[in-house]
Amino acid sequence: MKNARFVVAAAFALLVMLTPVFGQSAGIRVDVPFKFVVGNTSLAVGEYKVSVMKPGMLQFQRTDGRGTASFMTNYTGGGPYQDRRERLIFHTYGNHFFLSQVWIDDVNPGHELHVSAAELEYARTAHQTQTVLVAEGQPHK
Repeated sequence: MKNARFVVAAAFALLVMLTPVFGQSAGIRVDVPFKFVVGNTSLAVGEYKVSVMKPGMLQFQRTDGRGTASFMTNYTGGGPYQDRRERLIFHTYGNHFFLSQVWIDDVNPGHELHVSAAELEYARTAHQTQTVLVAEGQPHK
């Protein structure tokens, strides 16, 4: 009985210690040369560090320290033949940019962001194109 408790306690301790390893990604840096919208939040022109905070949640942090925002996502793609370049994919309507997907190399599936009511309105009235920004990976420490 004592042996079983010890094994369970050791397994739990190992799980707790490894959780931070699986929780956050090293992230990517990307310079966004235009204002853009993520969900219901408008973000300014600038350089951002984008990282996975936990499964299904991305964090955008301005590298100049002017702000941080977190967003819930769904997984998309993945698999052995998926394009694994680190990148942000925007839906573009004229000069309005809505972040659609984020791909981070150390995380196999991509992250798809929820479509906002504002984007749906633009989609009804304007032609959609796609803008892709290739990101710079973070050096692994």
